[in-house]
Amino acid sequence: MLLVAHGFPPHSFGGVEQHVAGLARALLADGHRVHVYTRTGEGEAGTLAHDVVDGLALTRVAYRFEDVRTLPDLYRSAMLDAAFARFLSEAGPFDVAHVHHLTGLSLGIVDQLRQRGVRSVLTLHDYWTICPRGQMWHRRGEVCAQVEPARCSECLAVPFGHLLGAEPAATLARLHDDARATLRAVDALVVPSARALPPFAALGLDTATVRVVENAVDVEHLAAVPPLARRPRGQPLRVGFLGTLIPSKGLDVLVDALQRLPAGAATLDVWGNAVPYHGDEGFLTRVFSRLRPEDRVVYHGPYHTHDLARILTPLDCVVAPALWAEAFGLTVREALAAGRPALVSQIGGLADAVRHEVDGFVLPPGDRAALARALARLATEPDLAARFGAAGRGRPRPFDTMARDLVAIYRHETSVSEQA
Repeated sequence: MLLVAHGFPPHSFGGVEQHVAGLARALLADGHRVHVYTRTGEGEAGTLAHDVVDGLALTRVAYRFEDVRTLPDLYRSAMLDAAFARFLSEAGPFDVAHVHHLTGLSLGIVDQLRQRGVRSVLTLHDYWTICPRGQMWHRRGEVCAQVEPARCSECLAVPFGHLLGAEPAATLARLHDDARATLRAVDALVVPSARALPPFAALGLDTATVRVVENAVDVEHLAAVPPLARRPRGQPLRVGFLGTLIPSKGLDVLVDALQRLPAGAATLDVWGNAVPYHGDEGFLTRVFSRLRPEDRVVYHGPYHTHDLARILTPLDCVVAPALWAEAFGLTVREALAAGRPALVSQIGGLADAVRHEVDGFVLPPGDRAALARALARLATEPDLAARFGAAGRGRPRPFDTMARDLVAIYRHETSVSEQA
């Protein structure tokens, strides 16, 4: 079987890349022949580099957006389509192809799979197929319920304005039509949470047939994190934030909430990549510039998945105050698997992860006061974090369980544990 993704470790360590790597290992362990097709920025454009790593066949296509002149070029590339055709001729045949993300690749991959009779499964890990920003979150800081060409063109004016052409709304309308056709062309659609479906339903997609398969986490690695004990009186609550440091993730909301607590009540450890957000390079500076001398906040920089046990061990809780409707929320499930309670926004797939006041708190997105009250409870009730952590530890599922559900879809079986 073939797995297609825009990146793969060790070149890239995002949530989708971790997901595909874990799935590939689980499929290999179950006796399947697995090949991963992904992109690299190294090498001559359009060339293919083949490798085998721990029994996993891996092909990387070199591409650095050389042929992008318009916004639709970000979604379809004749160069990449030709490279994928060569790959299929050389490495095939495949019984099934599971496409995970095509940013930096081409929607033409789906067309070629269909033309060659390869069963195609596409997981919608985010909204990129219909929203170039990927998050259905307007640059004004508003959640978008659906794509609307005029509104989308206003949002995309920065930084995609030079790619929109003379009639931006018409360009976006064509993009949405292409997305609709691509989503209808695959044999099966998968989402990690049904809460991600409304924007696709608004586009006209029949979501009744979409399968819901919750993503997995590396529970074996995280089992090494010791359980929380009763926190000694007077010790500050140790709060963690893990994830990409962009406005839609809500780090500013968390900092504001912590500043509502008494001085010394909590500390904050921040882990993640500080990357430009569609032309905005100043978010992290703006957040940290509001810190006061008494605020105990430490930024540790990027991290790798093999660091998670070490990172999570000293924490009392993890906060994911997202402002956009995340399709899943990997860091939250990782925290739960490590026995750490999570405080999440009541939006998107995050709302599926946590049971309110059982293994954490589910709070209105952007509500600094509500987040501060929840943190204050954890800070002042010494046993609460340990109780929440113990309740959530067994809930995230391992990769082998997830892989079995996906194999049922690959085989066009109906015995999948979760459905929309």
